[in-house]
Amino acid sequence: MKTLSATLLAAQKKPDRLPYVEAKVYDFDQGIKRLSWTRLYTGSEADNHHGIAFDGQGSMHRIRVDGSNLYRQKVTSPDESSNYTQWTLTANNYQGPCAIASYGAKVYIFYRTTGNVLWKYYSHDYGQNWSNAQLASYTDVLAMAACWWGATSKVVCFAFKAGQQNGIVLDSSDQSTGEHTWLGSSQHPWGNNYGAGCYYTPDHIDLVVAAWEAGDPYNLYGLYRQQFDNTYTFSDVDPFITSPAGEGITYEYPDCHKPASAQDYENTLIVGVEKFTGTTAYTRPLICHAVRGSEFYSMAFTEPRPFINVSSSYGLRLQSTTNYWWLERPDGVWRSPRAAGTPLDLTPNIVSLRASSSLSLRAERGNLVIELDNSHAQYATPPEKRSEVVLKLGYKTTAGNEAVEVGRYWLDSWEYSSSPNISVLKLFCLDGQGLADKWSARFQMRWPANKTVWEIIQEIICRWGINLTMPAGVPRSSAVDNLYPDFTLQPGTSGDSALRRILAFIPDSLVFNGNEAYLKDLRADEASSYSYGTTHVILQGEYRQAVPLTRARAIGRDAGDNRIVEDAFDWTNLQLGIDIFDQDYDPNLQTTTRTQERADAILRKESLRAERGNIIIPPNVGQELYDVITVTDKRCGITSKKYRVMDIDVNYSLRDGQYRQALTLGAP
Repeated sequence: MKTLSATLLAAQKKPDRLPYVEAKVYDFDQGIKRLSWTRLYTGSEADNHHGIAFDGQGSMHRIRVDGSNLYRQKVTSPDESSNYTQWTLTANNYQGPCAIASYGAKVYIFYRTTGNVLWKYYSHDYGQNWSNAQLASYTDVLAMAACWWGATSKVVCFAFKAGQQNGIVLDSSDQSTGEHTWLGSSQHPWGNNYGAGCYYTPDHIDLVVAAWEAGDPYNLYGLYRQQFDNTYTFSDVDPFITSPAGEGITYEYPDCHKPASAQDYENTLIVGVEKFTGTTAYTRPLICHAVRGSEFYSMAFTEPRPFINVSSSYGLRLQSTTNYWWLERPDGVWRSPRAAGTPLDLTPNIVSLRASSSLSLRAERGNLVIELDNSHAQYATPPEKRSEVVLKLGYKTTAGNEAVEVGRYWLDSWEYSSSPNISVLKLFCLDGQGLADKWSARFQMRWPANKTVWEIIQEIICRWGINLTMPAGVPRSSAVDNLYPDFTLQPGTSGDSALRRILAFIPDSLVFNGNEAYLKDLRADEASSYSYGTTHVILQGEYRQAVPLTRARAIGRDAGDNRIVEDAFDWTNLQLGIDIFDQDYDPNLQTTTRTQERADAILRKESLRAERGNIIIPPNVGQELYDVITVTDKRCGITSKKYRVMDIDVNYSLRDGQYRQALTLGAP
């Protein structure tokens, strides 16, 4: 149950109280502002290594490579009228990667020379005067990235070699350096490197690295996340997109960035290049972002996707200023506004709506359907598809219009209809579960018994922008955190199918709640959170029971390949002579504890379906899915009986004068 004010709590219990509904549309991608890139410059410079940084005056500094020449550029107050064609030769002994970073008046360029060592080219007066000196004697460096260590005098240059990473911490106040080396991961042994990006966030630097990994049964190309902490130590790496060697696909030249003053609708962006060397070869830029509420290293990133119609062998570089996100390569500069913009308020024109968690609506009509008055053609231009719709439900109370957020949805389709003197627009929207049905795996995804069920679900649902959370006080089963299944998704597997498979391993149910989701163990001893039929009237009720599953068996194998068999029993119904049996074999069940949990889960889930019903009530806007409630309906002889809310369906119609909520009930 959501927390409600006293006046709203009182209002929802009375069927004659006037309803209030509110819906607003945001140009968000699951809580993160969608970026609209405008190209400010189209040039003819060669696609090669490059970089971008902004100094304390807001000037843009870019670098690019052409043959053995390294060039730099400064653009003051960059905008659509700026000149991006002027370049200054910086070095003519360039060979390999380069990087750039800036803070305040200081601008530092790092590059590899034809002498196979690293040099620095730097200015302390916004790029007016420059100095040049050797940085380090590292040889055979394959990729570089650089960023400033917050509001300090230190800048960090990362130099990547095959099987070796180096973090060079340079103090710009005295030019002293500290060199910190990491020789790679035993779990993810790197062979080659194909680019890197980084940015500073309080107390550490986040990195994205493109690499080739030696693996079993096959080698991989992928993008990996890593951190460089405040002790100047590298963390282990974690892949978030991979491709098996031999398929002709590699991931190269990534970059990542998060604004230093990120708003709540902003998070880390990652760009990279998907390179295919087979028939109809391509080098295609991809983009993804950390889902709202997640941190960089928590594996919660959206599916990398194409986003801009260009080819790019050496990738795109990201930066931000106060008002804009920036994207560049040698022959192009793009920007996108950072501000969220004003949401579109649908509230005054809502004729009717239906919000439902019902599976029967998910496939064709959406989880939320809003009908809008369009009699003045005010919606001649409909909201953009997949815009985020925030729905609030409530009542007109003595305190005014009161409502609480009951869900976030994403516009999937729209429909105009007209008849004499009538014009309406219908919006059909999906919730997080509906988005799951629209997603499918792009490549094989495998967790070879190295992640818990919780971690696997987190890594799946983040692909469509949902963050898996752990709300305080919500119970979850032991299996969620202690079962490490060998789990594989084949290309083309839908998100809905993937979730059904992984949730079959545990007794818990997955609850979608706007941009988030959480797992809840539906325990039989859960206390009731609300009562219906006493002060909150029941307008209509149906209650039924079916014959339940009475015996469940789970079969597993221990480490020595010995068979494990565990059973769960409904003794009450077995004593009536009802013997309905189900079983599941899973080699992931390698202990008696895990096997018994599976048997209990099978029996528990089936028992929830055996006792069903529904009630129609004046909407309880604080009601949440899978809450346990108490029902009293003396017309049926039911007094203080506990049920669990399995579905919630709200209908609102000005045309019919209707504002009702239907709750589908299951066993508690």
